[in-house]
Amino acid sequence: MNVNNFQETTTRRGYVYSYYHKRPTDGNPTVLFLHGFPETHRDWSSQITYFSNKGYGIIAPDLLGYGRTSAPNDSSEYKLLDMVEDIIDVLNDLKVSKVIGVAHDWGCFVLSRLLNTHIDYVIGAAFLVAGYVPPQPTFNLKAQIATLKTLLGYEVIGYWEFFGANDAPALFEKNIDSLYSLIFPDDPSIWKEDLAPIGKAREWIEQKKKRPRAAFWTEEEQEAHKAAVMQKGLRGPCNWYKSNIEELNNADDRSIPLEAYNISIPTFFGGALKDQSSLKALEVVKTMMSQFCSNTTMKDFDSGHWVMQEVPSAVNGALEEFFATLF
Repeated sequence: MNVNNFQETTTRRGYVYSYYHKRPTDGNPTVLFLHGFPETHRDWSSQITYFSNKGYGIIAPDLLGYGRTSAPNDSSEYKLLDMVEDIIDVLNDLKVSKVIGVAHDWGCFVLSRLLNTHIDYVIGAAFLVAGYVPPQPTFNLKAQIATLKTLLGYEVIGYWEFFGANDAPALFEKNIDSLYSLIFPDDPSIWKEDLAPIGKAREWIEQKKKRPRAAFWTEEEQEAHKAAVMQKGLRGPCNWYKSNIEELNNADDRSIPLEAYNISIPTFFGGALKDQSSLKALEVVKTMMSQFCSNTTMKDFDSGHWVMQEVPSAVNGALEEFFATLF
């Protein structure tokens, strides 16, 4: 990626957003890439290179708390609708009125709320691994964990309790190699036993457990990834979990009218068949997409959670096919 393509926007909230930006050529649309935890714009490198070479415009921000973007310590600054407005400020600053949204992991929550509140900016939306998430005005973590356990047989998001805990950022920073071996393991099947259940992620980190690195990157690439994620520490990234656990999004979600829950523009969902923390939830996500997104396309990838890095050619090809239906 060309270093000259990095820009910054100061939002109405006073936060600086850093992002990779390239203008489109030959009348192509612009793609907005929204990453998850713990990631930065760098996690879209394969997609940025591929679609830049095809003439697409690119906007790939480090989201709030990550990379060179502002990282406030207060979890209340990480409410989804507020971060959506930050993204709108970036688009307006660049004078970009229409984008194709592509999101992964927590980025799917931001893209979902962007569709709920500013769908006029989006001509199509692609969700990777995590699907479209309708507003959750009564969200409660303990109730959600219990519901998923009843439905799927295990505590799919039990790790949220630890990731949003007050001591999590310091523990993660102190044991960053242990964190990376859990989040980016050589064998994604460990997530079902060592990440998903309540208490198991904390046990892993506190005991400084480690596994070999994931096969989809070299040691040098992994170290570069750590350096990018750790630029401002991990309190900001953990605040995405903390904000949700504290139910700070509930009031905002109550403000969204019911008719905005349903999405009529074209959408895409890419599932990960080897993502063991949510594999059983895959059909639930697909059902949710079918229920709320009336014009959706779905494709499964033979991959773990990190589809963009693990199977970049397959992801790029599927996204390109989806994009071609939009214009």
